[in-house]
Amino acid sequence: MLFYGNHAPTAELVIIYGNCQVPFLASLLAAADPERGYLCVLNHAPPGEEAAQPTVEQLRRCCLYLEQFDSQPDLPPWTPVPDISRYGLPLRRFLRTHCPPGCPRLVFPSFVMTCMWPFAAIGDPRNVPEPGHVWGRYPYGNRLVLAVVDQGLTGPAALAAYQRLAAEQMPNFAATLERTKIKLEKRDAHCDVKIADYVWANFRERHLFLSYAHVRAEAIGELALRLHAAIQPVLGSDAASGRQRLRTALAMLPDMDQLEEPIDPTVAAGLGLKFYRPEMRFRWYGQHWTFSEYLSRYLAYDTGW
Repeated sequence: MLFYGNHAPTAELVIIYGNCQVPFLASLLAAADPERGYLCVLNHAPPGEEAAQPTVEQLRRCCLYLEQFDSQPDLPPWTPVPDISRYGLPLRRFLRTHCPPGCPRLVFPSFVMTCMWPFAAIGDPRNVPEPGHVWGRYPYGNRLVLAVVDQGLTGPAALAAYQRLAAEQMPNFAATLERTKIKLEKRDAHCDVKIADYVWANFRERHLFLSYAHVRAEAIGELALRLHAAIQPVLGSDAASGRQRLRTALAMLPDMDQLEEPIDPTVAAGLGLKFYRPEMRFRWYGQHWTFSEYLSRYLAYDTGW
């Protein structure tokens, strides 16, 4: 587990649970609050590994539990769970059950936006871990690519088939945007800290989303500032000086990822993405590809780079 802030064995701990955004948030919150430790408990692990649990001693020192909202069924945090596989994520349930009695809990949202990648799919059987690419060369699946690959097509024929399928199945963008706004607001409704207003005001203007759940440092910083303000009544630290330390740390924070999932020009136009430029290039590990270049390589599962 990743740990930030005060490593003293007697220091109070803030345990923060959630997805890959959590370490970036924790590093900023720890910079703002150097008296405490910030322990990240991730809801996922690399392929073949299991997510780690805090120790009994770490749980005993927990003074605040920060939980990133997810859509798993939500039972009251201290009630028995009749079927752990059915009610919520097991690790989340473990934390809710074993944090000290009366430990305050604040729920905060995740940055999640799927509308820029309407054909996203979970996984691709060709994508396997390899040295230097623990999540594989092409970690973001695309269901139309998988359909084309299943047909056995390659080269220009594969690209043409993809383009035909995309033209046929491209969504109604007005309806997509409406659903996206509703999802953002519904997610916020479950949280003590809100972020939907920031996302909705900025996602067309600036390239904030590197992929559906990876964002630039500035977006993480905005959520960290809002979370920092929300936890001040609980922790009782100096809000002004903490906020300044957080901003200083934010200036040195990298983006969440070295990958920028390429966006189809048709999707960019339909969603009104003002940051998008013709022949825009996207970072892909050490490469810089247009959407067309990326698509051709992904269809072929090209590893010659």
